Amino acid sequence: MRVRKIIRTAPVDPVSVTIDNAFYDDLGDLWWDREGPMSPLHEMTPVRLVYFDQIFTRLWGTENRHWHRLIDVGCGGGILTEALASRGYQITGLDISEGALQAGKRHAAASALKVVYGRSSAYHLAIRTQCVDGLIASDLFEHLYDFPRAVSEMARVLKAGGVLAFDTVNRTWLSFLGGIWVAQKWLHLIPPHTHDWRMFITPEELKKVFSNSGLEVREIQGLSPAAHFLRLPYNLWKHRKFGPYKLSSDLRISYIGYAVKSGR
Repeated sequence: MRVRKIIRTAPVDPVSVTIDNAFYDDLGDLWWDREGPMSPLHEMTPVRLVYFDQIFTRLWGTENRHWHRLIDVGCGGGILTEALASRGYQITGLDISEGALQAGKRHAAASALKVVYGRSSAYHLAIRTQCVDGLIASDLFEHLYDFPRAVSEMARVLKAGGVLAFDTVNRTWLSFLGGIWVAQKWLHLIPPHTHDWRMFITPEELKKVFSNSGLEVREIQGLSPAAHFLRLPYNLWKHRKFGPYKLSSDLRISYIGYAVKSGR
């Protein structure tokens, strides 16, 4: 059977890919198990937190965090959402999965953190137009069948000059090897059909889609395992983990960045 080529600047027919977004509903408190199926997210969260915090601080100032409205779209169980809330941000986590949201609510309550969670699709955000200062889209774009539509919706709710901070997976041979064959098929670090390589997004595709929605990409950096490439196979074999992540100039696996909505 011929594999259909997918262009991420256009909608994807769900029938043409093998990706399972439904398993997030059944994870429950496994969202917060650092040794469980969400362990890769826990490994990435520290560097994501520092990077996003630095971006917002650079643009808004440290003392103004609580004055700005921040939305985490596709927040899942709230791993990154809570991390940002602990830094003093006024943040709302939105996700389509009710099971994930309930896990986030339980953990936030147990941690005495003020986080608001709500059920909302990335394609139809339950938010008024131009009323949000900042959006987070972390580990989200590679799960969206209609990437341009979701970006357009995020741009709609952002104020002029608002910030969209993101990270996603690049579509390269290295991301296929590490993200699909090693993490998903060989070591089963993540559940089957979590990702489909064809759903990954190149930086060029992302910039084009963002530009079409009035979003100017200001920066992109690589998001890579911190371990030396000779040490990484040992970590995977011995600990079944990629280990901590770092910012780098290498965009071949994952990348992180931010964009600003045009206008005043």
